[in-house]
This record gives sequence, C-alpha cells and structure tokens, in this order.
Amino acid sequence: MADETQQFRIAEIEVAKSLSDETIVGIFRFENPGRPRLGPTLLVIADIHSTLYAYERLLDVINSTAEQTRHLVSQVDQDPLGRFEKLVQRLNESVAAFVRDETTPIQWSRVNIFVLEMSEGHLCFTGTGRLMNTFLQKQPSGEFRPFDLLGSLEQPEQTAPEKPFSSIICGDIGVGDILIAGTSNLERLRNELRINERLTSLPPVTAAMEIRQDLEKRGVPDDFVAVVVASCEIKSTSSQLPLNLETEEEEAADAPTASIEKLREAEAEANQHLSPVVSPVNRLQDTGEQLKSAAAKIGGSLMGMMKKVRIGGRKEQINDPVALASLRSMNAGYRAGLSKKHKTIGIIALILVIASVSGLIWWNHSKKVAAEIAAWNTTFDSAMDNRNRAESDLVYGNELRARSEIEQAEKIANGIQSPLADRQAKLQKLAQDLKDLRERLKKVVKVEAVTELYSAANSASGSLGGILLTKDYVYTVDNASGEIIRVTVATRETKRIPLPAGAGTVVAADEGKDSILFSTSEGKLLALSKTTDLVKPMPWSHVKSSSTQDAVLYGGKIYSLDPAGNQIWRYTNSGGSFGGEGEYIKAADVSISGAVAMAIDSNVYVLKNDGTLLQFLSGAQVSFSLSNIDPPLRAASSLWTISDSNIFVITDPAEKRILVYEKNGSLKAQLTSTQFHDLRDVTVDEASKRIVAVDGNRLISVPLP
Repeated sequence: MADETQQFRIAEIEVAKSLSDETIVGIFRFENPGRPRLGPTLLVIADIHSTLYAYERLLDVINSTAEQTRHLVSQVDQDPLGRFEKLVQRLNESVAAFVRDETTPIQWSRVNIFVLEMSEGHLCFTGTGRLMNTFLQKQPSGEFRPFDLLGSLEQPEQTAPEKPFSSIICGDIGVGDILIAGTSNLERLRNELRINERLTSLPPVTAAMEIRQDLEKRGVPDDFVAVVVASCEIKSTSSQLPLNLETEEEEAADAPTASIEKLREAEAEANQHLSPVVSPVNRLQDTGEQLKSAAAKIGGSLMGMMKKVRIGGRKEQINDPVALASLRSMNAGYRAGLSKKHKTIGIIALILVIASVSGLIWWNHSKKVAAEIAAWNTTFDSAMDNRNRAESDLVYGNELRARSEIEQAEKIANGIQSPLADRQAKLQKLAQDLKDLRERLKKVVKVEAVTELYSAANSASGSLGGILLTKDYVYTVDNASGEIIRVTVATRETKRIPLPAGAGTVVAADEGKDSILFSTSEGKLLALSKTTDLVKPMPWSHVKSSSTQDAVLYGGKIYSLDPAGNQIWRYTNSGGSFGGEGEYIKAADVSISGAVAMAIDSNVYVLKNDGTLLQFLSGAQVSFSLSNIDPPLRAASSLWTISDSNIFVITDPAEKRILVYEKNGSLKAQLTSTQFHDLRDVTVDEASKRIVAVDGNRLISVPLP
C-alpha cells in the first residue's frame, strides 16, 4: 500500500556547454500522468563516453524496455524489490539480445547507466559503471549524513554483455532524505557548486535551479545532467480544497451520471481489447449459448422428420375417395413422402446437428482446458512469488524465512508437474533458481590453498592433541610419541620437546604469561617455558572432578570440562598452582553429556558431539542456538572463540568441513576442501586471517574468509 503521507519531488539539471559531441548524456523519466502520481516513478540516467550510433541504439533499447516493463509490472501487487527484479530481468534480456545482433562491439568501460525506481517510500536501483551521486540521509537531530549510494552497488570488474545489470539494491527512503545523481564530470565541481549545502538548506527545485545557474555562469565546456530526488511529507492544507465549490456542484448537477458513463465506456473498450487474451472462457460461453439455441431449433425439425421416417417414409393415409382420385390422376405419388428435396433437407439437418453436437463437445472441452490452464498458471505464479520473496529475504539477511519460502516453492512446484514441454521448461527454470538460492544459503567456500605445516607420518590419526597458535609458533602434542611439537609458522621448521614420563594424554593447550600450559585427560597440568623449552608439571588439585575433556585458561583461572560429572569445574591460580575447585554450572537440570569442546569469551560455550552449542553466563544457561545449515551439523569435534572475536569456528569431521558462525548464531561460511580428511581440533589467528587445524595426523593451515 502506498504511503499517503510521503511523496517524491524530482528536479532535473541540464547544462549543454560542450563544444564537440563526444558523449551521450541524459535523464529519462517514466511515470503515470496526472496528480497525484500513482504507481512507481522510473528514472534512467545515462553518461556514455562515445557518440557511435550503436550506443544511441543501446540507450533506446534500455529506455523502451524500461517504459514497457514499467507498465506491465506497475500494478503488480508484490513487494517493490520483487517488482524491480522483474524489470531488471527484462532489461538484461533486451540488452543481451541487442548485443548479439549488433555488429559494432560495445565497450562497456565507456557506459555509465543507472536505473532507479521510486515508490511507496522505497528506492530500488541497478546500474553499470559509475555516476556522481550523494545520498543525504536525514538524522533524528535534523542533520544530514552523506552516503555514496550508487557506489555501494556490487559490480563485476568486467561487465557481462548477457547481464549488464548484475545486481540490485532496494531499501527504504525516509521523509527528508535527498539523492542527487548525475554525470561523472560533476564530481570535480562538487565542492565548488556547494551541492550538499544547497540540497540541505533549500527546497529541491530551488537547489537544482541554483546549481544549474552556477554551472552556466562558470561556462565549463562540457555537458552536465543530474537529477535531484527528495522524499517529502504531504501535509493536508486548506489550499488543497476546491476554490469554487458552488461551480463544481452545478457542473456535477448538470452531469450526474457522466463519471459512470465514462467508466462504462472505458470498461467496454478494455473488454473489447483484452477479452481475446484475458477472458477466453467468457467468449466460449457466448458461443456456446448461440450453439445451444441453434441446436434446439434444428432438433425440432429433426424430430418432425424422424416421425415421418418411423412410418416408412410415407404420408398418413388419406380416406377421402375424391381426394384419392384426384391424387392418382395427378400422379402425385400417393403414400410416397420422401422426395429428392426432402432427402436433401434431411442430410443438411443431420450435418447441422452433428456440427452442433461437436461444437458443444468442443466448447465444454475448451472450457475445461482454459480452466486447467488458468489454475496451473495461478499455482505456478504462487511458487514464483515464494521464490522472489526468498531472494528478497536473502538480500536482507533473513535466512530462516528465505529457507521457508524455498521449501514452500519446491512443494508447490512438485505438485504441478506436467508433460507439456513449455511447462516443463518453466518448472526446470524454477527448480534451477531454487537450487541456486539453496547454494547461496549454504555459503560454501571451496578452499584450495591448504598448507601442511607438520605431519606425524609414523603416528595414527587422532594422536595429535591440544593445539595453540601464537604469533610465531603453532604448538601441539604427539601423544603417540610423547612429544610437544613446535612449528615455526613462517618457515615450517619443526622442533620436538619430550614430555615427562607418565604425562598422560594431552587434550588442550593454552598460553600463559611465561609458559604454554598443556592439560591432560587425567587432570594433570604441564608447563612449557617459552624461554628455556623446559617442561615441568604444575600442581592442579582435583577432588570432585571425574574427567577432563577440555580445559580453558581464562582470567587467571582454569575451567575444566567434565561431561562424565555433568559439570564445569573452575580452579583459581594461587602461588603457581591451581586449586579451590568449584562448580561453575548452577542449574541442576542442565545436561552436558556428550560435550566435546569448550570456549570462553566472558560467556562459556560448550559444544556437544551432536552439534548443539550451549551458552552459560555466570553459571546459568542462556537461550542460544546455531542456525540450521545444509547439510545439518551432526558430528562436531572442536570449538574456537575468544573475547576479541565475533565468530565461532567449529570442525565437522563427518562432512569434512570447517564451519564459521557469527556470534549471533548465523552461518558465515562452510569451508570445504578435497584435502580435509579427519578434522579434530582447531585454532584461529584473525589478525593474519589464518585457521590452523589438526587433520588426522597433520597440522594444516587454511585461509580465514
């Protein structure tokens, strides 16, 4: 529904001072006539650095397609983005067809064309190239915040001729917001013309007039065009009322039915033009009524004829002797009723009856076919609406609703399968679009640049435990050989440091002030000196703990994950030892059974092997969940996050992928590679955009997207 309190004011700026025809510039506006303007307003802004005839024809194709398509979609009841997408699709198709047939090659680096649609408080745009523009967004304080709006449109490095308008942006434009867009040569005069100052302090038409006059005074030998679009509030005032109510009332009294007659005439004219396309069933019904009437008349004649046939084709017996004598003397054919003329009439009548019956059968069949076509098209359009809404939701980041719209579109499409070739083509195109949308939802990133930092060739998969990435080194432990492995990131140089005898199985590594701490599943703590590379045990007092699945050093305390005891134990550092064992989880109804990893960023996160991520704050569970992904996360193995990061990183060995989530639970990327085999542990250095993971018996480095 249109916003009746908001309308657009549009002012154009045109200055022609060029001494030679080297560019094609122009602003083209398409809108419905009358006041107020109903439906969307379309603007095409062109700045083409060539005067070849091919570029003029290209601009003509874009303008004619924009005008025709605007008429087709302006009354479509759907969201502005969906409507604008259909317009852009038609533009791309028309330009692609033009380029295929045009003998002169189009140099797209010379073309700067943008298409803007304004309606219902929305502004949608697409384009190729670059234009001078400024979007002044009015703030609650009354000040204006400038943006490079058209520059925010994502464009490929090289324009594809089959899809020059490759992306679109659609958003709200509030009351008081102002947009100016024009030829790129205005960019160098932006400050001299005081564009922002004039637009924010003067009415849009006045500001445009002053800018144009300033350009003309300067006498710059160039052609300039620009358009100012301002979103203004409509205020109801007395000036909007008729000036002479008595005159209007008299005119209305003279022609009380004029508007109704005009409406009927318009309706009749529309029906005359549109009924062959829009209402084929109605025309069939009218033809059917005529056929029924003719069939009834012919049927009466046929019944009379059939009565004669039933008595042997002869007339009824005449008993008057005088009449009989007269008939015999005249050779009138006594008792012979079917003359040649009668036979001809009977044949014609029979043909007409057969034709009438066939017409009725054809009419009924056509009626059923038309109804079936209408029902199929309506259902297919419903599936397309779901598809369009899903793409809109993806643009605005509403992935949950986008997934629901895709599933609904697929359900509808599966229910209207058809053997007809044209329908199959439509359904195949829809299925491919939905598949593409699902791929976009998956956010799969295929990684080729996987670097092997270390390989424990003589150890089995899963022997590496605990991983820590510092500025210069990566630390892990080869539990099979009982050694700490330190790898220099820059050179991949490896150093092995033996663990004390009976150290146990290392499950976690953390960085302390002067040492690297390694925790074992048996609850032991080992400290590797950063300066001397000596390893010594540190006291770690356990009383209630059953096991150690993972351990995290945070805020001078160690948090130990104990799934068997259904608890997270917290230990305080005191004099070089850790003790004061205390329960972190307060609620009795919380289950961390199946937990495989833990991470802390002031909140405590516990990852279960089924992919569930639990969040705790001050010992109490907080409602939290990760968004659904395709394929689902069912077998997680490790988790990473820190206080200064806004992401989670999770390894999924079952699907051979590394998952990157935002802290709000939405999926950011699925990293996949043919070089992933058995992902077990992970750590991240966001500063260097690097993920280091334990994959089987290897340490690998993967770029962080």
